Amino acid sequence: MCTSLSLGALDGSKFLARTMDFAFELNGRPTFLPEKYQWISSYDKKTYTTDYAIMGTGAKYGNNYMVADGFNEYGLSAAELYFANAAKYETEPTDGEINVVAEEFILWALGNNKSIAELQENIKQVHLIESNSGVMGQNQPLHFIFSDATGATYVLEPEGDGLVLQEDKVGVMTNTPDYNWHKTNLANYLGAQTTNFTAKKFGDEEVIPLGQNGTFRLPGGYTAVDRFIRTAFIREATETPKDAKQAVNTILHMLDSVTIPRGVNIKENGEPSYTQYQTVLDLTNKVMYFVPYGNRTVYATKMTDDLIKNQTEPKEFEVALDQDFVGLN
Repeated sequence: MCTSLSLGALDGSKFLARTMDFAFELNGRPTFLPEKYQWISSYDKKTYTTDYAIMGTGAKYGNNYMVADGFNEYGLSAAELYFANAAKYETEPTDGEINVVAEEFILWALGNNKSIAELQENIKQVHLIESNSGVMGQNQPLHFIFSDATGATYVLEPEGDGLVLQEDKVGVMTNTPDYNWHKTNLANYLGAQTTNFTAKKFGDEEVIPLGQNGTFRLPGGYTAVDRFIRTAFIREATETPKDAKQAVNTILHMLDSVTIPRGVNIKENGEPSYTQYQTVLDLTNKVMYFVPYGNRTVYATKMTDDLIKNQTEPKEFEVALDQDFVGLN
């Protein structure tokens, strides 16, 4: 599951956002990883060192902090989303190059690239290996969305033809099928509109609209197809926010349209797959906004110059997981 989108505000600030929909409890929280953070590949046990600091949703598994979404000090951002029955990785490593399992790819991407342009060049030396050695104990089918400080947004879908970045002109990504399928499917929803359809005659009877009927074609389910269509429509129709503060509020409203309540989607093993958190990444001002499922408070963590210069160890930021309220009387 999961839905991601990119957006810009009128003041020039750029954003990447996502819902994290999963059944396995990830226990992710806002986490800062410093420059020169060392992590050990689950696949070949090699040690890698990041060049740039990372702020993202992290959790420590074994030797490493794993990051499912985040940005680095130069504004390059990424999010991984499930790509079931579609992801195809390499079965053998390539000597002398970087061989990692899919859930470690963001650590390398954000830790060693400043922009989409750099990523396009450096990715040539990276190979995602099909392996059960990762932190989840089994091969994870993933694809990725990237955006940088310019607002450029690209997807990377490993489908057996190497690692190739493709521009995401829609600014949306969900899950299987692949991005090109979703993009083509948009043609089936050109009839959806923000305004009402006008009255129409059937014989001598004039039928007038009873309410907002322009969006009747929009799908309402939680499949990847439904969420892609709904998010693409809402992203295009919603008023462009004037500044970064308004943008965060706007994006969270967009994400609410595809946020999955616990219990609505049950996996084959009986576990609920639900939106464990929402994240909005401000790539211009280097702020991560985080909303856990159990508490609608919006938590903000800023990647300050002081944090980059002086924080030499990973730092987890605590968030309250139980809902709090503001009393008015």
